[in-house]
Amino acid sequence: MTILPNYVTRPADSVHLQPYACRNTQLYGFYLRADKDVIQLRMVDPILNAPSGGAPEYRTFTDLVLMSFARAEHCTSTLPPASGMGWTVEYSWTLWVPLVVVKRELGIEVAQRVVFYPAYICVDNSWSLAAGREVYGFPKCYGPLTIPAASDPKATFSATTLVIPTFGADSPAQMLPLIAVTQTAINTGAQEVWQDLKDAVGAIGHMLSGSGSQVIVPGFSLILDLFHLAANEEVPGVFLKQFRDAADGNKACFQAIVEAGSFVEKFRGGGLLDGTFEATLADFDSHPLARDMGVGTGPQRLEFPFWVNFDFVINPGTNVWEAR
Repeated sequence: MTILPNYVTRPADSVHLQPYACRNTQLYGFYLRADKDVIQLRMVDPILNAPSGGAPEYRTFTDLVLMSFARAEHCTSTLPPASGMGWTVEYSWTLWVPLVVVKRELGIEVAQRVVFYPAYICVDNSWSLAAGREVYGFPKCYGPLTIPAASDPKATFSATTLVIPTFGADSPAQMLPLIAVTQTAINTGAQEVWQDLKDAVGAIGHMLSGSGSQVIVPGFSLILDLFHLAANEEVPGVFLKQFRDAADGNKACFQAIVEAGSFVEKFRGGGLLDGTFEATLADFDSHPLARDMGVGTGPQRLEFPFWVNFDFVINPGTNVWEAR
């Protein structure tokens, strides 16, 4: 067993001690119908499967990906001494790809457990950016976000970051929007309201069950895993954590596949958003969002728009694979 050295905390250090608690989080979610085969080819295989040689192996199983805009009003470390140092607000936009971990049994791929991969994520907080990348491997970029107040969810949602639209020696980086979500119509009927997390999970599960999603042959461990996630109110994430080598930047001095769970501590309510929504995805050479999702750059219809308000904790992660 490797004995790790103590982490040296420096003045103005922006990588604070995990676990992290995010309280009073207002999240707006929208499902985008992408192309799971394109996502597998462009995102999952090269980023999650290739480094480890497929041990573990991650597979897409649905064309639906979740886009979330979240405003966390109180983010802090949970362990002393960091827990007593203070807190910050964080705005974020994340594109979540649901995956299953598969294992070959008698020549058949059997799904073992469910995880969620944040293929794109933008935050407006430098502490969140540094800690998310260095501790877990979140692929975070930095930039301003537009998230309407809870009392007015009809305004435009957007995330902007530093991009290079077209690669070239004379191409300057620019601050441009990656994603914009707008309301296209308003309904007048009463919207579904969720009193607890089980209501929310049940509604989302019902939507996914009718979406044509197909899971690779589910193993008994996958069934147990789904019961575990529901009972423990957990959202498991998977990340590629790596650092460029100082001597040879084409090599990684550290590389690992990390899994970490986020646990809901308190659910304050949720429900469906009024009306219909559409998203416009950018397709820059530096951030080929539309290409990676297998969709066009024009307006894309979104499905199952919803909101939830909750407290959650991101727990310490596990290196499920590490380069040696």
